[in-house]
Amino acid sequence: MCLIWRRRNCPLALRCLIACVVGSGFPGLAAAQGATHLPPALGEPPPPPVLTLEGAIVWGLQNNPEMAALRQQHGVAAAAVVIARTYPHNPSLDLRVAYANGPESAGVTNPVDSQFALLFPVELRGQPAHRRDAALAALSRTDWEIAFHESTLAVHIARAFWAVLYRKEKLGLLQETVALNEKVTEQVRKLVDQNKLRPPDLILARTEVDDARAVLAAARTTSAVAVADLLRALGVVGAGVEVQGKLEVPVCPLDLALLTEAALERRPDLRAWQAAVAEVQARLRLQVADRFGNPSLGPAYQYDQSKTTFIGLQGSIPVPLYNRHRGEIQQQQADLVRVTLELHKVEVKVQQDVQAALARLASAAAAVTAYEKEILPNLRAGLASMEKLFLQGDPGTDVLRVIDLRRKLLRARDGYLDALWEVSQAVADLAAAVGDPGLAVTPCPPPVPHTPVARLGWQVVN
Repeated sequence: MCLIWRRRNCPLALRCLIACVVGSGFPGLAAAQGATHLPPALGEPPPPPVLTLEGAIVWGLQNNPEMAALRQQHGVAAAAVVIARTYPHNPSLDLRVAYANGPESAGVTNPVDSQFALLFPVELRGQPAHRRDAALAALSRTDWEIAFHESTLAVHIARAFWAVLYRKEKLGLLQETVALNEKVTEQVRKLVDQNKLRPPDLILARTEVDDARAVLAAARTTSAVAVADLLRALGVVGAGVEVQGKLEVPVCPLDLALLTEAALERRPDLRAWQAAVAEVQARLRLQVADRFGNPSLGPAYQYDQSKTTFIGLQGSIPVPLYNRHRGEIQQQQADLVRVTLELHKVEVKVQQDVQAALARLASAAAAVTAYEKEILPNLRAGLASMEKLFLQGDPGTDVLRVIDLRRKLLRARDGYLDALWEVSQAVADLAAAVGDPGLAVTPCPPPVPHTPVARLGWQVVN
């Protein structure tokens, strides 16, 4: 498990994130520095019939069509850098050709008076550097935005994967409940025939069967919806997949301060806003540098009516008499304030997200612990004791008590599944809050002691 680290000219977001999720380097990553876009994958083979959580995330990042379209923004931003580096574009040719005519005393020996000037725009206040800084910051912001969408998609795939497992487990438990209710109905019918129970008890037992079957039918529909959501996140059309894994997600102690520090340093949307601040600052500097306009200078040539040749320099200097671009500068200043406030808002949100995710995870883990160590063991022990007393013919124990205890155990198992589901969602929240989808794959990684961030087992991918 690792975090994504993007430099200004970071390679494609997909390769960084896939290398992050699988926990190993991506071959040829440094060679991809010059790549400007990743074309959509067409004609890809179908996904494997059995998918693990890690395999589902990698497959979705590679094949989701929404992400393939979104990654093209990198090429657009990279082209903007090329534009910024080639500006100012071309010189302008200023020419004037006039017909010359007059009396002989005027000495008109050339009827065609020609003037030519090749003018180059000149930027004297560092505008090229500001323009390049703005374009590079925009490219960095675009890459971080792509990384944020990839991270969001990876967490969504994890949620959808766990939802399929959760619905599958719930469906199995409901099937077991229907089988138990049918068995109970048969036992009640025999007892009614023996005049040990009344006919209303049989009617009630049959009602329980029908109620369980109705819930089972709804659960099948919900399970189908969960599978469709997973396929949609993966970008798969018309292919069935089988998920392989467990709903149980390991929970280990996590440090709030360390997680918050890592999230503030690595979360992609926060880094995108930081790049946006740098972009607006560069645009403001460019606007301030352009407030007086830019002169144009270049060689000039004239061949007049007397066949006299003039060669020299010609310049055009704007006079900022009425307009010094105050409005444009104020717009950029206001935009800088807005983006800075947005950055602060995201910083606060990141810290709140980490705290909320850890609080939810702690509460859900406590519920799972209560089910595993107290509720389920106590109910199983109570059911075993009740069944033993019933088989021994205890006068205070009848079949209805045994049946009621079995149903309570089934309800407790259903609550246990809900608690496991809540833990998985809390882990997904934590992965989204930190900006590291690897947390969903390996919530409790082995520690690597060489850097402070590596205490969580995270690895930085350049």
